[in-house]
Amino acid sequence: MTTTPSAEAEPTRPPGQVTTTLIHRAGRRPVPWWHHAVVYQVRGAADIESLAAMSAEISHVARLGATAVEIRVPEADPDEPGVSETVDKLIHRVHQRSLRFIVSLAGLPGDVALERGRSWLDRGVDGLDLGVLDGDAPIDDVRALHALAAEREVVLTAAASAARPEALAEHLHEHWLHVTRDDRLGIAAWDAAELRASISDAYLQRAAVGAPAGWMLTELGADPWGLGADAASRRRRRAATLIMLALPGTVYLHQGEAVGVTPRPDDPAGSIGEVAEVAAEQRGTPGSPFEQYRDALRLRSELRLGTGPLAWIDDAPSPDTLALLTRDLMVLANLGQESVVVPSDREVLHASDELPPPHDDRLLLPPDTTVWLAMG
Repeated sequence: MTTTPSAEAEPTRPPGQVTTTLIHRAGRRPVPWWHHAVVYQVRGAADIESLAAMSAEISHVARLGATAVEIRVPEADPDEPGVSETVDKLIHRVHQRSLRFIVSLAGLPGDVALERGRSWLDRGVDGLDLGVLDGDAPIDDVRALHALAAEREVVLTAAASAARPEALAEHLHEHWLHVTRDDRLGIAAWDAAELRASISDAYLQRAAVGAPAGWMLTELGADPWGLGADAASRRRRRAATLIMLALPGTVYLHQGEAVGVTPRPDDPAGSIGEVAEVAAEQRGTPGSPFEQYRDALRLRSELRLGTGPLAWIDDAPSPDTLALLTRDLMVLANLGQESVVVPSDREVLHASDELPPPHDDRLLLPPDTTVWLAMG
């Protein structure tokens, strides 16, 4: 247990200390980029037109605040005449904007993935992603790719579902990937106690193998949170995103979610252009989805949240409030159906939705809303 000086959680409490439970320590040494990356995942299977479109529109990804871009390329052979020039231009433009480039080999047989991965690495990409690993993933194939990645000093990543905890544990202990993201934030109920337990378990599992956490909001199967197009779902999605972006580790953002556009799987090149166009329209407009995401990612970088410690606040404002401390930030997420009182003498750095103005020294946090408060 640790204690951290803090303001009162409710106006009726005297000033004092907040009891916290530390679940993740910050490293004392500099860590590699993939321990705290913000990975922008392009949706769908990319073809030559998609690669060219991404090359033309990569600037909006960098402006958003992502640090890496991941593209699934099952059909694109970077050594094929006519493709190699497009690939080289894309890799150059990605690196020119200080982004890392990861290619996903999901869906390719082991021997083809190995050969294709070698070709992409020869072109200068920064990592290979294996897509979703199921419980029957051939360990020998993964080890061969791991050896290839080690030769080139690049990263090897994949996804595994937390719905199969034994299979996830096997991947973490057997495959030793640089980042194994899972969908626990997508399958957990919208409940403070369950989310707290699930997030704690993620750090416990990774600590055993010395790996960073990998966070995503989309479940690898169905979506019990119902994060769809209705207003209530969009509000909850924004609150969940702000929880995720405060967590130490690597986070994955899907193409289009930062501007409210759902990519079309039958037209990946067109979707890339559409997302970039909407991003350009929203850029510079206060309160727009793009600027909201951009502000959150800027704060994540400035406050070094990706490499920070994590402690739960044990005396949260209510049982329905997920409350945590990381570096100089207090994060409060109201997962209940009633507004809750939160510290009013702390600077509000960011919120997933507009907050009502304080009244009588009381700041109310509405339902399905997350707020970031300065601790310094």
